[in-house]
Amino acid sequence: MRNRGLALVIALCCLTLLVGWWSKARCLLDDGGWDGGEQYLGWCYTDIVPLYGHRGLDEGGVPYFDNPDTPVEYPVLTGAQMWLAAQVSRDAVRFYHVTALAGAGFVLAMLLLLARAGVPPSRLVWIAGAPTLAAYAFINWDPLPALLLVLAVVTHLRGRDVASGIWAGLGVAAKLFPGVIIPLVVAARLAQRRWRDALGHAAAAGGAWLAVNLPVMVAAPEGWRRFFDLNRQRGADWDSLWFLAERFAHTDLSVSTLNLFSGLLFLAGAVLIGVVGARRRDPADWWQLALPILCWFLLANKVYSPQYSLVLLPLLALALPSPGAFWAFAVADIMVFAIRFPFLGGLEGLMPAPGLGVFAFALLARAAVLAWITAATTLHRRAPLPSAAQAPPALRRSLVT
Repeated sequence: MRNRGLALVIALCCLTLLVGWWSKARCLLDDGGWDGGEQYLGWCYTDIVPLYGHRGLDEGGVPYFDNPDTPVEYPVLTGAQMWLAAQVSRDAVRFYHVTALAGAGFVLAMLLLLARAGVPPSRLVWIAGAPTLAAYAFINWDPLPALLLVLAVVTHLRGRDVASGIWAGLGVAAKLFPGVIIPLVVAARLAQRRWRDALGHAAAAGGAWLAVNLPVMVAAPEGWRRFFDLNRQRGADWDSLWFLAERFAHTDLSVSTLNLFSGLLFLAGAVLIGVVGARRRDPADWWQLALPILCWFLLANKVYSPQYSLVLLPLLALALPSPGAFWAFAVADIMVFAIRFPFLGGLEGLMPAPGLGVFAFALLARAAVLAWITAATTLHRRAPLPSAAQAPPALRRSLVT
């Protein structure tokens, strides 16, 4: 019965991914461009298509080394994924298809890993049928870091903290989000007086990150720094609460002020979540605090790119106490998606377009749900999965160690 349920979840996930692929592919012209604003009014936008040309991949450019005027603005492992896809693509349309195929494989691998970790089909369906997955799976390159985060969590649950550190370090080399698991694992092992495991995890994470980054850091330092420079210099993103605060206060904060306030707000909240959450659960379960900390990051940060929601999906399936908050998030997140792109189109004169008030309502609704999830997962004493009682025998042994 369980195998049948998993097969149905995989089938549902394939259908969701197919919808996500088609929702972008249906609008692409022969050259990968858009005609008439359908990327906004038709909800077809994806970063994958324009960046193929804007980052010199169409001319054989190597991320970080070539195209110095418009270097790749992502961490090195994501840049490597972009370059590999470009090697088997003749044009932007083919580049989109190849990237989407790889992303679909990462998502399906993530589902299978979670299933092996003891997550039942009733929770896997949260990922497989999520509107967030259909909307954002192929808007950027986030399926890879989401998979690496799951690998880090699952190997930690199996007691393989060095392997967990390697996966987490590679995750940070693809996007920063997977790094949230590193201090939680280290703190948990220190609390358990497992000093060697704590050191092994931290060293493995740092070593994996350095192994990927060091060659590019040395050979192309300016291109490598682009990711860090962009994140330091950019202002409030459209989907962030800071954007709303600036619009309704009729003021623009300086970037330095925004960096300071958002950074301090996140740090204070993350420490509070860590202290309160750690007191309410065993150190073996501290990894679950990755979910409320990431939710708080999305609330406090100056940037909330649409695809950031993808990384929450596996953590929601693993650590959320009840399904109500998940489905509330699913509705709020897709509402933001439905309003965001026509709103941006309206700023370029494309009609019909919702006004700022409608967009603000959607953002605030999603923020309220994220705050709910943050509180619920921080205060709940133990998430339902995985647990020593419910995990498969091979995993159960490591959970009770």
